[in-house]
Amino acid sequence: KKSDAISLFGGSPSKLAAALGITRQAVHQWPDDLPQDQADRVNGAAVRYGLSPVLGDSTRPTTKAA
Repeated sequence: KKSDAISLFGGSPSKLAAALGITRQAVHQWPDDLPQDQADRVNGAAVRYGLSPVLGDSTRPTTKAA
C-alpha cells in the first residue's frame, strides 16, 4: 500500500520521494495498491536507509531453504 510506503519513511511523502529520487507529486500519483515494481523500489530504498522493508506481494509464493 502507498500508505505503508509513506509510513516506512516517517509518514511524509516528501521523505519517501527524496529516498527514491522522485518528486513528492509523483508519490501522490501512485495508486493506493502499489504494483510490485514500485514496492520493490521502496523496499530497496528502505534497505539502503537501514530500515526494515515491509512491502511485498502477499500472493507471491515463498521458498524455503532446504
